Amino acid sequence: MLGPTVRTGTSCGDAMKKMLCTSMLGMRNDVDPARLKYDQDTGAIELAEAVNIDIDDTGRGSRRKGQALISSGEFLTAFCDGGDCFTVQDRTSDSAIMRLSSDMTTLSGVRSGLTKGAMMSFCQVGAKTYYANGYQNGFIDGGVSYPWPDESSHVGAETVRSFVKPPVGNHIAWHMARMWIAAGNIIWITEPYTTGKVDSVRGFIQLHSDVIMLRPVRNGAWVSVAGKGVGFISTAEGATISEMRWISKTPYSAHEWSDCTTLVDLSQTALQVPGMSAVWSSNAGLCVGTENGDFISVTEKKLIYPKGSSGASVADGHNIINIVF
Repeated sequence: MLGPTVRTGTSCGDAMKKMLCTSMLGMRNDVDPARLKYDQDTGAIELAEAVNIDIDDTGRGSRRKGQALISSGEFLTAFCDGGDCFTVQDRTSDSAIMRLSSDMTTLSGVRSGLTKGAMMSFCQVGAKTYYANGYQNGFIDGGVSYPWPDESSHVGAETVRSFVKPPVGNHIAWHMARMWIAAGNIIWITEPYTTGKVDSVRGFIQLHSDVIMLRPVRNGAWVSVAGKGVGFISTAEGATISEMRWISKTPYSAHEWSDCTTLVDLSQTALQVPGMSAVWSSNAGLCVGTENGDFISVTEKKLIYPKGSSGASVADGHNIINIVF
């Protein structure tokens, strides 16, 4: 089932004890509970509430496995995408990047002295994990932090092009063998196979307002700008940076930081979306952006979503666990 794993209520409910509940259709809170769907032939039922319930693609509900405390304190974010797992901890006067051990029991320091309260964007490129928070940036290799590369010095055939080191961004992503770096309302796109070299004249896309989400898929990038909604930038068919355009897909902006780090295969869900899709949340509900630029509002006609400005999401199989702040 695609949708938020909600943590309130009961699995089938006392009012439904006389019903044979053999399959769960997920939660719905936009109608009176008495109007929820129940199929007497199959036992499939919609839930008014659910506590710690995960529902698989067959409709089978099971209890969440639970959680264990690794470290107390105030943490801003967590990241893992095929490499080491990192988190950012707010401390008395600064923030610090911490590395989670492979057995997921202890944290060790990677870099301190970061701006307190600044959310960190991470991006995995091979064995290296790049990071930026709008004030500081760098990359981590083997548990050690290094400065962001400066590759602006041109080596090769003579050219009139001017190259510079990209600015410190708020949101970063790797796409088309280039680093995409959003700083304010501009997305800087590095030269191929570099992370520290951009064309100062042609190496960027300027948008209407500040970028609050940057999530690439196979054929483009899903981008949300503050107060201006979500759009898709197509990179198919060899488009150059100067030819790329932000095409509006929905008027409501994403909850900042709510986009799932990993892309999700939704081909086996009720959506039957081919390829790998981006997932995020907004005030209208859980959203899906396909690899070809199609937008789907998954929960808009099923769940009344909480209002907020930021969020977080993680994929657990076909389930998307999403929280809104």
